[in-house]
Amino acid sequence: MKSIYRLKKNYQYNYVYKHAKSVGDRNFLILFCTSNVAQSKVGFSISKKYGGAVQRNRIRRQMKAVMSTIMPSLKNGYNLVIIPRKSEAYLHKDIVLSLTKLLKRAELV
Repeated sequence: MKSIYRLKKNYQYNYVYKHAKSVGDRNFLILFCTSNVAQSKVGFSISKKYGGAVQRNRIRRQMKAVMSTIMPSLKNGYNLVIIPRKSEAYLHKDIVLSLTKLLKRAELV
């Protein structure tokens, strides 16, 4: 995923947490809010309850790969934070189905 599509600073995450609407299912929670920048940006938040750094980074890499394919169809002007809900291993097809379903429900695609 290109870095222009990523939330990088702590204040960006804090703004989303404070002003967000949310949609979720058993796999993921998506927090989203409008932004004053034309380009939509995505951040990923994975807590330490999901295991060590290797497990957390694997989940993060999988989510980044899926979101890089979805980003061209995403509406402009939104900031998103994606939070996984379960600590078991995710299959690629489950991530794709879950994230596309949630983004459609949030009317961001």
